[in-house]
Amino acid sequence: MILKRRNEEAEKAAAAATAAAAAAAAETTEAPAVRKPAKAASPAYIPKFRFCRFDAAVMILVVLLAAGVALQLYRTTQSSITADSHLETVLTVSGTEVWRINLADSTAQQTYKVTVDAGSLTVLAQNGKVCISASDCPDQICVHTGWLSSAGQTAVCLPFKVVLKVVSVNAQGSITQDTSALYDAISK
Repeated sequence: MILKRRNEEAEKAAAAATAAAAAAAAETTEAPAVRKPAKAASPAYIPKFRFCRFDAAVMILVVLLAAGVALQLYRTTQSSITADSHLETVLTVSGTEVWRINLADSTAQQTYKVTVDAGSLTVLAQNGKVCISASDCPDQICVHTGWLSSAGQTAVCLPFKVVLKVVSVNAQGSITQDTSALYDAISK
């Protein structure tokens, strides 16, 4: 009986050793198993947007409101120009008017140079339009504004405190409506 037990234990040990050797051989010949990355902890609440009729109504309302404001600004600027009025350019430095020109008379090229402590800039008027053509200011926003030709348009050089605006003037020489206040709060 003792011999029988020893034989059974020896057989079990041999079978276990054979199984371990077979498993080791199988691991080396098979492709390594691909591990899946651990999932990141997901937040407890994930909002989901659902487009509804109310959203469409709000979008339409915003577009109509913006169009209404643009139309009102256009009407205001166009109503300031009457049959007996004309467009003039007004150049102010630190709130003081230094140059005024009738744009209808500016068929020939005219320039005006403004010199302040910080530098200088040049205003160019020709063919019924005006612009700041050159400036020593660092950001050059006034130069990049481009040509002004309609009542209410404004070009501002903040470093030099220069404002160039186009206004509508009636036959008596007074401004019919200064529409620049509608557009530009910085120059005021």
